[in-house]
Amino acid sequence: MKIYAWVENGQLFTTEDRSLAPSKAVEFEVESYDDLIYDGSQIRLKTQDEKLRELKSQKLSELKAYVAGLLAQTDYIITKIAEALAIGDTNQVDALKQKYSAQLQQREAIRQWNEQMKQAINNAQSLDALNSIVIEFKG
Repeated sequence: MKIYAWVENGQLFTTEDRSLAPSKAVEFEVESYDDLIYDGSQIRLKTQDEKLRELKSQKLSELKAYVAGLLAQTDYIITKIAEALAIGDTNQVDALKQKYSAQLQQREAIRQWNEQMKQAINNAQSLDALNSIVIEFKG
């Protein structure tokens, strides 16, 4: 798509409508508005490396939120164990660990999966490789 971009007060502005752009606007052919960047001195297209770093950051944030949601479902178990531990009731700690062993194993599996996903995201060498990574725990 064709867009027009300009900078005012250090902020990048864009529009697809030439009639809305000031005369100083520069024309770009882009796939997305996100393809442009103002680097402090000029408006330019982002490099593939910049796009990759940006997408990695987004994917890692998405993963973090997703994993937090998965773990939140069983956080009450950790709280119960921590409370029993805080008062020194080791029998209660052992009983809780046994009672909730399946959930604790699931939490550990989620954490291991999370580490594998982080590594896969960080190791991705292209936008296609990164886009092919689906954040979905199937454990």
